[in-house]
Amino acid sequence: MSRQPLFPKLQLGTRGSEAAQPPEIATGENEAMRTQIGAMSVGDILDRGLKLLLARLPTYYAIDLLVLAPVLLVQLAVPLMKMGQPLTADEAQMQLVVGNLVAALLTLVLQPIATAAILHIIAQEFIDQRAGMGDALRFALHRFGRLFLASLLAGLLIMLGSFLCFVPGLLFAVWYIFVGQVVIVEGLKGDSALRRSKELTSGYRWRVLGMFVLFLFILIIFSVTIGLLERVLPTYEVVTTQFGPRVFPNFSNHAIQTVLGTLLNFLVQTYSAICFTLLYFDLRIRKEGFDLELAARQQAAPTLS
Repeated sequence: MSRQPLFPKLQLGTRGSEAAQPPEIATGENEAMRTQIGAMSVGDILDRGLKLLLARLPTYYAIDLLVLAPVLLVQLAVPLMKMGQPLTADEAQMQLVVGNLVAALLTLVLQPIATAAILHIIAQEFIDQRAGMGDALRFALHRFGRLFLASLLAGLLIMLGSFLCFVPGLLFAVWYIFVGQVVIVEGLKGDSALRRSKELTSGYRWRVLGMFVLFLFILIIFSVTIGLLERVLPTYEVVTTQFGPRVFPNFSNHAIQTVLGTLLNFLVQTYSAICFTLLYFDLRIRKEGFDLELAARQQAAPTLS
C-alpha cells in the first residue's frame, strides 16, 4: 500500500475565527496520519505533535544519538576521570563541574545540527516527502552556521535579560522562541531571524507564553524524576575513612542514570521542537494566510545562498 500523506494538500481558510478547522486524524497499521492544517488550538498542537513524534520516533532518536554522541560519552566518562579512585568532596565537585562544562560546550555546538535535521523532517512531512536521516543531516549541515549564530545570539539576550531581571528574560524567550523555525523554513539569519521571530509572536504572546510554561513544567517534572532516581541508584557513595570522608563513584549507576536521562531529554526536546514548529505554522496561517505546501517545497531544495 502506498504511503498516505501525513499532511495532505492544504485547504486554508481565512484568518481568525473563519480559519479552516481540520478534521479528525485517522490512523491505522499501514496508514499514516491524515489531516489538513489550518488554525489550531493548543490542544490540536499537542495532539498532532504527539502523533508526529511517534510517527518518526526512531529517526529522531537516531539523529540525536548520532549527533550528540560526544556529549553522552563525556557524561559517561566523568566518573572515570580519576580511574574510579576515591575522591575528596572538593575533588568530586570539581570533577562534576568540569564534566558538565565540557558537555554544555559540546551541546552548544552540536545541538543546532540535531535541531535543524529534525525540523527539516517535520517540514517535509507537510508535503508528503519522507526525508531520510541522511538528507536531514545534509540539510542541517547546510544551515548549521546560520542556526548556530542566531541561536547563540538569542541565548545571550535571554541570559542577559534573566540576569537583569526574570521578566525581561522571560519576554526575550517568548520573542525568540521561533528562531530555529525561521532559520530552517525561511532561511533568515542573525538579527533578521530574531526580528522575524519577534514579529510572529506579536499579538499572540500570551498563547506562546502558555506553551513555553507548559514545556518548562514538563522539564521540571523530568528533572525531579532524575533527582528521585539518584535516591534509588546513587552515582556516588560517601565513606568515612581515617583520612576523612571519601567519595567513591559508582560507574554502573551513573551509566544507567546518564543513559535514561539522555533518552528522556531527547524525547522532551523533540516533542517541544515539533509542537513549537506546529505553533509557528499556526501563527503564520492566522496572520499571513500562509501556504505551508509552497513554503515547504521551497525549503526542501535549499540553495547555497
